[in-house]
Formats: sequence, structure tokens, C-alpha cells
Amino acid sequence: MASNAAKILVVDDKEPMREVLRKFLTTEGYQVEAAANARDALAKIAKINFDLILSDIKMPGMDGNELLAEILSRNPDALVILMTAFGSIEAAVAAVKIGAIDYISKPFEMDEMLIRIGRALKERSLKQRVQYLEQKIEEESAIRKIIGSSAVIKRLRQIIERVAPLDDTILITGETGTGKELVARALHQNSRRNKHPFIALECSSMPETLIESELFGHEKGSFTNAGETRAGLLETAGEGTIFLDEVETLSLTVQAKLLRVLQERVFRRVGGRRDLPLRARVTAATNQELEALVETNEFRRDLFYRLNVIPVNVPPLRERREDIAEIAAFLLNQRARELGTETFKITQAAMQLLVNHEWRGNVRELKNLVLYVTALGGSLIDIEDLPAPFQNENLKADKPRNENQLSLAEAEKQHILQTLKTTGGNRVQAAKLLGVDRRTLYNKLQNYSAGRKGKS
Repeated sequence: MASNAAKILVVDDKEPMREVLRKFLTTEGYQVEAAANARDALAKIAKINFDLILSDIKMPGMDGNELLAEILSRNPDALVILMTAFGSIEAAVAAVKIGAIDYISKPFEMDEMLIRIGRALKERSLKQRVQYLEQKIEEESAIRKIIGSSAVIKRLRQIIERVAPLDDTILITGETGTGKELVARALHQNSRRNKHPFIALECSSMPETLIESELFGHEKGSFTNAGETRAGLLETAGEGTIFLDEVETLSLTVQAKLLRVLQERVFRRVGGRRDLPLRARVTAATNQELEALVETNEFRRDLFYRLNVIPVNVPPLRERREDIAEIAAFLLNQRARELGTETFKITQAAMQLLVNHEWRGNVRELKNLVLYVTALGGSLIDIEDLPAPFQNENLKADKPRNENQLSLAEAEKQHILQTLKTTGGNRVQAAKLLGVDRRTLYNKLQNYSAGRKGKS
């Protein structure tokens, strides 16, 4: 009887049919609501999360097919069974093609109706089970992909575990290639929302003319080529997570609309007049210093504070060099499994070059290197298998340094201090000129200050 506890909405303009179905399905253990027309049905759907909707096709006003289209625009996963008279079977078949789970011809036997309902609910239950198992597998792999034993990575994993269960908006910062989307997925998968969708939008990849429709959805006829009503990503995410990558690239117009969404927890489709509730959690990511963009009026200050409720920073690879060997080993093993070959090994000399490399592209650059060496080299990777820039670095390292030469660290220090002097001590501008994030610059300046104190 527990499987029969599903909520069903019966929609039919004929009261006798509504009442017969309502009483029969209630007797069978279902929770049943009834509506006399599509308008009443949509009002009930807005308040109650029905497991299945049973609707007649031929109704005055909005018919069953139009009701189906509206239901699916609100919830693409909704289960709808249509009831049709013999002469409307073609319309019912067409409805199945656009998303109805099934149809049944009138007159019908109640036992047949039970079979159709039971089959539809069973198929959905199986689909949800498969999605749940896939999610668990993905959850385990996402956590495991945050590789490293350094203190900063251990701290990052602790932060993910602590803030994932919350509903607060999270802003993930870090340089390009550090794995910000991986962190966003780990936050989602460790939250109570993990059975719902995780939807990522790379804001920089879409022109302004399309991003509003992609994010908020649009109503039929709201602009040229808008031939049908379409749900946007905020709506499709449901109670899951919407991840906005490179959020700093949004235009000020879209920023203003996103601000309203975060403040009011509602949004409207393009061309729409009705507010829709935001049920998803919003996470955003940037590889820029948003505070600096706020100062130059390129990013809204109020939106920055709405996004930056819980900041999570992903450190660059060069600030956790002790993790490089572990990450490289993980990626090489993963590559071996993909290619179906024996495990790749890397010599100590080649590994030392990897550890000393600056990794401006961070983990993404390391992934690309692994693809390169495993495609061109053998199972044992040595210095000569690495790309030319690494071999050049090796030659520079082998050259004896005369007493007038500066070490790499000393040269870097002088360059940083000279750049800071050029900007009149403005650290935000200096970080931009140096091509590093402000936090990295602050850390280096603190190290220089600590060095001076240690010598005094």
C-alpha cells in the first residue's frame, strides 16, 4: 500500500467522471485531488507536487494538450496520462510524442486504468533509482577528484563539508583551471539537494541577447523565433543547484535581474508576467577580483554582496606544490584506464620538473600535459618526453649561477616590489599587472615582511 500513496490529480470537465475516478482511486490507496478545468488544475499544481496527473483531452477553454504543454513547461519530468474518446486518439498519440507518459481511450475499465497508473509510477520510480545510483557514483568520484594532502586542500575539503548542507549562496574564487566547477559539484553532491539537478552555465560563452532566455526562460512569442514557451535553467534546476561560472562576464542589465532573483527568490520568463519561485541554490564562480570590478563599476556592488555570502577560495597549484606528484599520479592512472593500457610511470627527474613548474594554467594545464605525454611517450615518462618549455626550464636549472645572478625567487621579489612601487602601493592594480590574484600577492608580501623580521 505504501507504493499507492502517490498524489494524483484528476482533471475532467464532466463531474460524474471526476467523482468516479476520485472515489475509485482513493479506495485504491491514492491521495486524489480533482479539477473541473485546466485553470483550476494549474492552480492546484502550483500548490501541490502531484506524482501523476490524469487529464481528459477534450475540455472547454484550455484543452488537455494545451494543459500538458503548460505542465511540462513548469516541470519537464511530470507524469501525465491523457484520457480520450475514440475519435481523438490521433491527438492523444501526438501528445505522447511531446511528453505525455501514456493515454487511455474512453470508455475504459477501471482495472486497465490502475494498470496504466501503476506502470507509469513504477517506471518513474525505477528512473529515480537509477538517477540516485548514478548520483552516488558521481558523488564519490567528485570528492575523490579534489586531490591533495596539503594543508590548504585539507582545509578546502573541510569547508565543503561544513557549508554544503546550507542553502546560502556561495561564491567560489580562484584562478583559471584550479577546479572551481569541481568544488561546486562537490558542494551540490554533499548537500540535501543531491537528488536534484546540478546545472552549470558558463556565462562567458553566451551572448547577452541569449543569456537572459537561457537563464530565465521565455514565453511563446516574446521575441523573434520564440515559437514556444521554454523553461530556463533557473526553473529546470528545480530544487537542485544552478552554477554560474565566470559570473563577472554578465552584463549590468542581467546582473540587475539576477540581483532581484537572489533578493526576492522569484523570477520571470522573458516576456512573462507571472513570478515563478526560485527553488534552487545558487553558486557562482569567478577568476577575477570582483571587488576590483566593483570599484571600476564593471560589477554591481549590491550583487557582489548577495553572491559573496560564503566565499570559498580554490588555491592555485603553485601554492600547493606538495600535491603535484599526487595529482599527476591520479591523472596518469585515470588515463591508463581510459586507454586500457598498463599504468604510466614518471621518473623522479621528470617529476621534479613538474613540481618546480609555475603552472599558470593550474590543474587544467597539468591535465593537458598528461594527455600529451601519454599520447606521445611510452609507459615510462622521462624529461625528454615532456614538452619543450619544460626541457628549457631543465636547461636553465642546470646552468651554474654566477654571483651576480639572482635566484628565481629573488628576481620575482624584486619584480613584485617594483610593480607595487609603480602603482603607488595599490595592491589591486599591482595584482592585475602581475597577472596574479590579490590573495597570492598578499601572501607573498607577508612572506617578504616575515623574512625581514627574521633577519632583524
